[in-house]
Amino acid sequence: MSVGTLVREGLPFSNVVPNGTATNNITPGRTLDTLRLRLGGTTLTKAMLDKIKLKANGKVIVEGTGTQLQAINNYRGLFADPAFLDIAFTDYALNNEFDRKVGAFDTSKGIANITTEVVVKGATAPTLKPILLESAQQNDGQGKAHAFSGLIGKILSYPYNTATGGKLPVTVPFGPTSGSIIKRLHVFHTGNVKGVTVKQDGLVIFEADKVENEYMQQVHGRKPQANMFTIDFCVDGDITKALDTRASRSLEWLLDLGAADNGEILVEYIDPLSNL
Repeated sequence: MSVGTLVREGLPFSNVVPNGTATNNITPGRTLDTLRLRLGGTTLTKAMLDKIKLKANGKVIVEGTGTQLQAINNYRGLFADPAFLDIAFTDYALNNEFDRKVGAFDTSKGIANITTEVVVKGATAPTLKPILLESAQQNDGQGKAHAFSGLIGKILSYPYNTATGGKLPVTVPFGPTSGSIIKRLHVFHTGNVKGVTVKQDGLVIFEADKVENEYMQQVHGRKPQANMFTIDFCVDGDITKALDTRASRSLEWLLDLGAADNGEILVEYIDPLSNL
């Protein structure tokens, strides 16, 4: 490549209708830094993107609503525009090129097909345009970022529902074959999460209430979001501080709830495609 980043239109979406599932394919071969969705038409908002799934070889690697994915972008500090939604594998909230590129999706290795599914609900004459930000394959064996070739930045979703308040456990996959490295975990809740404690093999590795947690995040330039409690192991921008669970025997997430609550937990993993 003669430039560091290619910016080009992707293959068009089909079935972009007021209520339905729009789909498109992404041609593999380069490193996908960002899939950018441009929303248009008479009325199409991110809240109308009821579910977005990005699949590689049929395996889901990104899932969430338009509102949830935008909230994660807002937390990272990305510029927000109602007409654009970024699904970013390269994390520009981190410190340097090495940190940012960990999880960038090198589609040149073992990837036969990539598909996007966008469930649209309640739009009026919508349009949806894919824009690809791509860089070179991570296959020259040079530089620290290339040591992470083969690992993908994933965002996967897990629902939860509690009938009472208190300090209650939730579970997400972890370990060498079930979500090896966790960068961030976002709890989308109804307003009752007061704090979170995380234990790895019985040792407390994170413990903070909402005020303490959001203060720490803002010190490092992050932007906490309403009704989203984020546990950020890379809050200072250093990817090497992500939670490596590959040797973990147990991993406990305890939500401190002021009342019954429900929602979804979106986990940012750094993981081989074969996992999860």
